[in-house]
Amino acid sequence: MKILNFNKKNTYEQHDNEKINYYHYSSPKIEFNNNIKDLSKVDICIVGGGLSGIATSLYLSKKGYKVVLLEARKLGWGASGRNGGQLGGGLRKEQRIIEEKLGFEHAFELWKLGLEAVDEVKKNIKKYNINCSLTKGVVSAGYYKDDKKYFLNEINHMEKKYNFSKYFFLNKSEINQEINTNQYYCGLLNTNSYHLNPLKYLYGLTKEAINQNVQIYEDMPVLQINSKKNYCEIITKNKIIKSRIAVVTCNGYLDNLLGSVRNRFMPINNYVLATEPLGKERALDLIKNNYAVSDSRFIIDYYRISEDWRMLFGGGETLTNKFLKNPHNIVSSRMYKVFPILKNYKIEFCWGGTLAITVNRFPNFGTTKDDKIIYAHGYSGHGLALSTLAGKLIAEYINGYPERFNFFSSIPHMSIPSGDLLRRPLYSLGVMYYKIRDFIH
Repeated sequence: MKILNFNKKNTYEQHDNEKINYYHYSSPKIEFNNNIKDLSKVDICIVGGGLSGIATSLYLSKKGYKVVLLEARKLGWGASGRNGGQLGGGLRKEQRIIEEKLGFEHAFELWKLGLEAVDEVKKNIKKYNINCSLTKGVVSAGYYKDDKKYFLNEINHMEKKYNFSKYFFLNKSEINQEINTNQYYCGLLNTNSYHLNPLKYLYGLTKEAINQNVQIYEDMPVLQINSKKNYCEIITKNKIIKSRIAVVTCNGYLDNLLGSVRNRFMPINNYVLATEPLGKERALDLIKNNYAVSDSRFIIDYYRISEDWRMLFGGGETLTNKFLKNPHNIVSSRMYKVFPILKNYKIEFCWGGTLAITVNRFPNFGTTKDDKIIYAHGYSGHGLALSTLAGKLIAEYINGYPERFNFFSSIPHMSIPSGDLLRRPLYSLGVMYYKIRDFIH
């Protein structure tokens, strides 16, 4: 099987002229030997140096596999070093919708895997002594009046069907006490969700992967993958690698590396800013218990307090191949509606990242027919926990235990007809609809 080349302009190149973002500023860079060793033949070649790739490399190396990982730019260059830092279980779709789509048994297994994903991140942080400012609590802030009914039904459903009792309803008075704004009618607190510095977490896993003799190479984009009779041929600009299995974990930065597989998702550009340090007192005046927050709109606002007491605020989306030259204005205007007082504080960082949003909002796990190429992407905004879990499940699959990986790979996915020709126009129409809905409400 021959996999198509990248487009002339690759998604990861969009960041080349950007100023440093907050996570790269606050996370001490890892130093490691990038001298190319003998790569003529390895067990596993992983393409993509985000959390999915690093986690996969760590789990496989601990099983005794000879692993090499290739990153087109720098580790955490993509979404893993650019996201909002919210760590929650479950998928992008609510459990009731998953039940309708896949049946209760399948939905229940996916829910358990989602809980395990959060626990796995927590376990790794503790096991490898990773200082990434793990903090408990995420609030879904109800932007609409009818969110109260939805939240209460969700609490009831999850308690009865899943024996999950970590959801707590916040009425208007309570949400206003937790979040110092008049924007919300109610809230849903999840005490089984967390927030953290995602790049520090990635670097922590990377250090352990290096200790396990994983060979990591930055600035080595993969141009092509060819599936041969007994191996995969991974072609870079200056090296051809022969690997028994190739694992592709590029998410929204996949481009054409897996051919038509990319038509199962839409790359969405999202933006985040970081203010100057507010000080502990001011920061906790805005978010009383230091929870992470996301609202209930389709194009959401999401925000939290950083470990050095900055406001990290994300919001706004674009569908073009290019990032906005000045996303600062879009994101800051959304932030000031929630917290007008922040107009008095300097914005020190603003950056963008690319998400992979699948048509059905389910992550897209799978393999080629000959099982030589394995992939996982399409987390649809829920990748911080799922990416670590993906690494664990891919390792299980390669090690001869495919059942849990198959809970995801068996989910049917629809491809966008005509690929790039229609996927952006169709998705733009959908986004326009939801923007209008958000505005009307």
